[in-house]
Amino acid sequence: MKTFKVALVGAGTIAKDHYLPQIKAMENAELVAVADNVEAAARFAAEKFGIPRWFTSIDDLLDKVDCDIVVDTAAIQAHYEINLKALQAGKHLYSQKPLALTVEEATTLIETAKAKGLKISASPIHMLRPTVQAIRKMVREGTIGKVQWARIRSSHGGPEYYQRSRLSDPSWFYQPGAGPIFDLGVHGLHTITGILGPAKAVTAMSGITVPTRAAVGCGGEYEGVPFEVKVDDCSLALLDFGENTFAFIDMTYCVKDYEGPNLEIFGSRGVISQTRKGGSTTRLFRAMPEDGGPGWEEPPMPEEPRYQSIGVKDLIDAIIEGRDPVLTPEHARHVIEIMNKCYQAAREKRTLDIETTF
Repeated sequence: MKTFKVALVGAGTIAKDHYLPQIKAMENAELVAVADNVEAAARFAAEKFGIPRWFTSIDDLLDKVDCDIVVDTAAIQAHYEINLKALQAGKHLYSQKPLALTVEEATTLIETAKAKGLKISASPIHMLRPTVQAIRKMVREGTIGKVQWARIRSSHGGPEYYQRSRLSDPSWFYQPGAGPIFDLGVHGLHTITGILGPAKAVTAMSGITVPTRAAVGCGGEYEGVPFEVKVDDCSLALLDFGENTFAFIDMTYCVKDYEGPNLEIFGSRGVISQTRKGGSTTRLFRAMPEDGGPGWEEPPMPEEPRYQSIGVKDLIDAIIEGRDPVLTPEHARHVIEIMNKCYQAAREKRTLDIETTF
């Protein structure tokens, strides 16, 4: 069995809590290097996870280390530059979300990979989650009839509130190129387009609700230090999937807590509801007597493992099997277009067509 040499760029919270320990545990993956522009972060990750080499730039890493795959878990604004350099160096790529910030950047990455015979897998991982695959199957098989509309949550109270163990500066999440659409909305948009298919159009409302924020409860050096919010912290969007099927999504740093489902899909013959808070519970409402309704039930669902690096594993499997990864860059590009057009639609107060597909 071939062992794939993996280098990771961006040794922040998600890398240390998820990607590094999970990749280290994979049978056919070997962590050979880690890079972060903060020297202490790179050194700490290397020492903690037994990684032989660490760097403060991807350029040095690519110049001095032989690897098969680059995993990009750096800050959102750095993704395109890191991803392009990895592909140009002949490395397969797994990118934390989003793959890039614009459709044009995503297209450049896709074309570069194709020209070099490389594969790209792009987070979020939701279409690899067994329960999401099961929901997609129910929708495609017509279990709830024609889908009429859906609602999906993609919000929390902001990284300075939600990630209370964070010891690093949370203010970069509120800079242009980041914000809740690209940080959180990407999750819901990947999920709903993965289930219902490509969106045809989008409209949105968006703005800054709290112009100054500060970290709460982290206990680190950034505790209570105010910072300016420079990107919209509250965005609400409506998607049109064609054939009068719509979806509503919230993408905000304005939800301190919530009750109720994360995902609801309403059809002509029933409803699918999924709640992920405190675990994952999927419920099905059958409306028609001939389907055994009316009434709610909990259909048998596969187990839902918490495995952030499942996308890296699928990329390795795709390389071995000669297939496309499940998390395709074309799907990522489609979502990138939607995210950008959410901002544009809100500014221009109109509905915009979506041109990409997957």
